[in-house]
Amino acid sequence: MDNDTRFIIFGGLALITGIVLGTGLGMLLAPQSGARTRRQLRNMVEDATERVGEFADDAKDTMNDVVERGRKFVVTGK
Repeated sequence: MDNDTRFIIFGGLALITGIVLGTGLGMLLAPQSGARTRRQLRNMVEDATERVGEFADDAKDTMNDVVERGRKFVVTGK
């Protein structure tokens, strides 16, 4: 991995971390009941967990496709 790629990855991770922390702090400091805030946080975490799971499934399918294409290329040369 070259320096430009690392810079982009770390910058993206820093951005995502900042968004998550900012959203969490904003919700914790919002003028609403604690029960409502906890419910919102729980829903956000459940949604994020679901999205990550879907992303992982998609990534797994894509990698399987790439591996299969690589096998075909090696065997047939096409």
